[in-house]
Amino acid sequence: MASVSFNMWRMPNTTTYQRQYEYVDSLDTYWQSQETGIKVNNWEFQVDYTNQISEMFKIETGYKGTLSHEDSPMTTWTGLTETDMPIDEDLYNRFIYDQNIQALYATFGGKISDFSFSAGLRGEYWHNEVKSLAYGETEDAKQPYVTNKFALFPSLFLSYSLPKENEVQVNYTRRIRRPWGGQLNSFVNISDPTNISYGNPELQPQYSNAFELNYIKNWTNHVISISGYYRTTDDVIQRISFMRDGVMNSTNENVSQSLETGAEFVVKNNLFKRLDLTTTVNLFYNKLDGFSFLPEGLTAPVTGDDESDFTWNFNIMASVRLPWDLNLQLNGGYYSRQILAQGSREPRYRLDGGLKKSLDNWSFSVNVRDLLDSRKWNQMTYGSDFVQESERRGGGRRVQFTVSYSFGNAKARKPDMRKQGGGGDMGGGYGGDMDY
Repeated sequence: MASVSFNMWRMPNTTTYQRQYEYVDSLDTYWQSQETGIKVNNWEFQVDYTNQISEMFKIETGYKGTLSHEDSPMTTWTGLTETDMPIDEDLYNRFIYDQNIQALYATFGGKISDFSFSAGLRGEYWHNEVKSLAYGETEDAKQPYVTNKFALFPSLFLSYSLPKENEVQVNYTRRIRRPWGGQLNSFVNISDPTNISYGNPELQPQYSNAFELNYIKNWTNHVISISGYYRTTDDVIQRISFMRDGVMNSTNENVSQSLETGAEFVVKNNLFKRLDLTTTVNLFYNKLDGFSFLPEGLTAPVTGDDESDFTWNFNIMASVRLPWDLNLQLNGGYYSRQILAQGSREPRYRLDGGLKKSLDNWSFSVNVRDLLDSRKWNQMTYGSDFVQESERRGGGRRVQFTVSYSFGNAKARKPDMRKQGGGGDMGGGYGGDMDY
């Protein structure tokens, strides 16, 4: 089977706001307007081949290629009044990001009596080019930051079926998490002169090795899964802050290694033939090694000590089938305090909801993101000469209406995680950074 897909994403946005800085004996006020135009084009090419070599054994091989191009200009105007804002050349940026991912993979699997197995290997080449242009700079006049990486990602899945709908699984996977475009953009953002931030075009991917032991029990209307896991991660990507000339600076860096080990409990229930509940509880110990990072222009490095903590997360998804072919879904979660390289992310919670009505081939839905307006991240950051408390919000409550029409009986294929072992963020219940 072969497939080709193209995705084009455009997100123009203009924001105007007033800034005020209050000092002991003065108050500075000025206006800013910022226009951004994110433009991303993405191609995906995939070829899959499956050979059932016998009743018990099967071979799967394939290729997947991804080509993406981002061109995102940002223009800022600054002035003393809303009607008089000349262009601010120091805050102009045009970010150009080209990424090329080429992967070949193969798996050999089979089933012998009650024993099933699958062993796979994925080889992945990653090439990216990053340019950050200032005001007046042209694309041809600036050399890009270039990264070339090749890595192998083995995987192994073993399962054994026990009597009375019991199953035991043992899994191993190696995964990669690449830095995203904004983390690579070297543009120095001074729109807030008290908090200067910039990306790091030399940022490297982080790699993880994960081991899992799973137990699964099935009943007619209930399923329980208990998993123990152990994961190590190299070149952990973290945001680092430091003081330079009395001003806070922040960037991204591969700081150290981390270890996570814990247990995840998943319970699925079908109640009264109308209510489906999926409850997930994740309990884990997290350890982050100390680090030393010397920013350009500083004489003393930014350092951090070893950090460790016990963390837990809770998620629940409820789907209720109502009269008149209505379906109500609620999805909520709670995330306890989590350690970072220089501090901690404080506890947070969320709740989303949706209502869907199906009518022949038509479907109508309304979805509300952040029902409780609680999507925010509070963070404490500590340095040798500062303490910073910050809050970032997720955009507030959002309501979305969708109307769709289905042609024929075509259904989307579920992704095969064995073929995605080298790509994207780490998934599963490992208790990592569960942003939402």
